[in-house]
Amino acid sequence: MMLAHPLRMTEALLSSERPSIRLHGARLYRCIVVIGWSERLAAERLGLHRTALRRAIAGTSSLAPDLSGWLLDLEAAHLAHPSPHIHKSTAGLRLAEQT
Repeated sequence: MMLAHPLRMTEALLSSERPSIRLHGARLYRCIVVIGWSERLAAERLGLHRTALRRAIAGTSSLAPDLSGWLLDLEAAHLAHPSPHIHKSTAGLRLAEQT
């Protein structure tokens, strides 16, 4: 039995069809908090100007679907695999998600 290469499995998961989600407002802010990024770092990692990120957090604009999907994937990974020394601010978010 031949096992699939991990990279190919990842590519298949990432290329799967997903609805066009455009993060904005509180949901976007929650992703950033769970991942543990500051606003400045989030803008840098997303390749956005800080003003553009602030507008999306304020709800007057939204992120592109590809960035939104990527952030949701990162948030899910952080929630599924928390640090053994989880910070108290994200512990509440994790508990709320489980209920």
